[in-house]
Amino acid sequence: MTATPSMSNGIDLDNIYLIWLDAKVDEETQKHFRSIIHQFKAFENIEECENYIRDKSYYDRIFLIVSGQLGHQIVPRIYQLRQVCSIYVYCQEKQRNKKWARKFTKVKCVAIELKSLINQIQSDYSKHISHKIDGAFPITIYSSDNVSNDYYHSQLIIDTLLQMKTITADKDELIKICSNTYSNDNNTLSIIHEFEQNYHSNQALWWYTRESFLCRLLNKALSIKNLDLLFFCGFFLRDMQKLIEKNQCNASIQVYHGQLISNDELSTLRNSVGHCISINTFLSAIFNRKQIILSLNKFLIQEDLVRVLFEIDAITSADKSKAFAIITQFTYLPVEKQVLFMLGSVFQLVDICLDSKNNLWIAKIVLVNIKKDYDETNLISCGHLLRQMKKFDDAEKYFSRLLKEIPEDHEDFSQCYQALGLICFQKTNYELSLYWYSQVINLLKSNDPNLASTYYSIGCIYQKCDDYNQALENYNDALSIWKESYGDNKPIEMAECLNNMGCIYEKEEFYSLALQYHQAALSIRDKFQIDVGSTYNNIGNIYFWLGEYDVALESYLYSFEMKIKTLSLEDPSLGKTLANMGLVYEEDENFEEALKAYKRGALIFENIFSSTHIYNIQIQEDIQRVTNLLKFKI
Repeated sequence: MTATPSMSNGIDLDNIYLIWLDAKVDEETQKHFRSIIHQFKAFENIEECENYIRDKSYYDRIFLIVSGQLGHQIVPRIYQLRQVCSIYVYCQEKQRNKKWARKFTKVKCVAIELKSLINQIQSDYSKHISHKIDGAFPITIYSSDNVSNDYYHSQLIIDTLLQMKTITADKDELIKICSNTYSNDNNTLSIIHEFEQNYHSNQALWWYTRESFLCRLLNKALSIKNLDLLFFCGFFLRDMQKLIEKNQCNASIQVYHGQLISNDELSTLRNSVGHCISINTFLSAIFNRKQIILSLNKFLIQEDLVRVLFEIDAITSADKSKAFAIITQFTYLPVEKQVLFMLGSVFQLVDICLDSKNNLWIAKIVLVNIKKDYDETNLISCGHLLRQMKKFDDAEKYFSRLLKEIPEDHEDFSQCYQALGLICFQKTNYELSLYWYSQVINLLKSNDPNLASTYYSIGCIYQKCDDYNQALENYNDALSIWKESYGDNKPIEMAECLNNMGCIYEKEEFYSLALQYHQAALSIRDKFQIDVGSTYNNIGNIYFWLGEYDVALESYLYSFEMKIKTLSLEDPSLGKTLANMGLVYEEDENFEEALKAYKRGALIFENIFSSTHIYNIQIQEDIQRVTNLLKFKI
């Protein structure tokens, strides 16, 4: 039962859409529109249309056709969305609708004839795909002071895809998906068939520069980081990498790239001068600066967009920065001398300033190399990093894919099962988590020390499901293996297991047993100086239930002392221990100290949780109760 990446979520393979909002459109007209833009969708209801538009990715591009009446209502609500690039009003009263339409620069025309509407859309679409200036431009910012998860996530996905092995079935699956998607588009089906029959790895750049299903799909997948699609496209990305590296420029160059970006993106760039940006797609550029400026000026400035000219300095050196190559000889159409920078190239943003003469911004960037803080040669670690970033779906897809690439007797094979079990546990899919852990048990030998972690993990699942007998049985199996494997050198994981068993016995009110297990956990944690504070808190709980309040309070005080040294002041664990101290004081009828402890705990909870969170509600009830007891005592 190896999970396979699936396209059942119905994701569109294109990133360009043509939407019709008006009365029903006849089949012949739909056919005309689909011959221009395959992804055509018609709506009669404004709300449905608006929701569809808003659900599209920031990196998608929408050409919208509206009637005069409906356009007057919907255009003010959606014209500022980045994904909406062009609007067309198709109506019977041209002059009347021009009055409101002229307020919105994204409205390209107000047409009363279908033929002129189709011609305008065809012209705008051709300009859009030929210049690529308003296409997806996914970037992430890197700062050595504050490295974001987005940056690591983007770089990690790219590096991992480029390292993975090519599986023959990937191309077949990609062709199958595309054929199903474009089943009603004979032109695209013909190109898909051509790709299936004739594609060779040395043609990757030729296919990339051809305006076709493949280029659109790849840009879509890279923009939204869709691992399902990227796995199937991986062979193509690796072929492109080989060609770019094989034809790597041997001289330093200065080239130019034009791009339309939003005001928000401009603001981000202006605040990032001196930092580095990762461009999470292939970046094309040319040597002719004037040509880029001319291309930029062909696009009218819209409400929330600005023109940017990127001046790129790429210095050939041994610093292992991403490769770049002059690809003119490999392109589908003869074009001006063109350079392509490898997917995921990182540039330092040196400066960004306004060129008022040409009404555009100039961003000066330099190709650099950023040392990775992860081991890119270890494929298994990439999946663990995705999980640590809480990218659970991506991590799950990654490990499922990895199972296809490595032999069953490889040491990483069982680690993939183990990782999938942990990911499903973190997603609270306990049934599937148990399945993956059972695969580990079937795979490993009975004396393998790694089995202990598996039994421990299964115990955690049963504990979460309140099946304490099964939990204890698996915890005991884990303890037996650890004891046999490590003797007196007890691993820290063993303390976690003992702690959990102590918590179960506490819930079942076997307090003497609970105390034994917590003290056993403490003996290990004390050696590693890990989670000592939480263990003393748990020991305090047991003494509280046993009615030994002095010992309980002593444990809580020591717990708080340990926690305050190692935890953030915004850790709720501090508040919990203070609340426990309040309970002891209250039981001992020391209401003044109880109130102090509760109030200190409340301050911590208030800084972390909303007023309606159960912790805040409970501690406010504690404060009110003790306040009333103090009044009664007086």
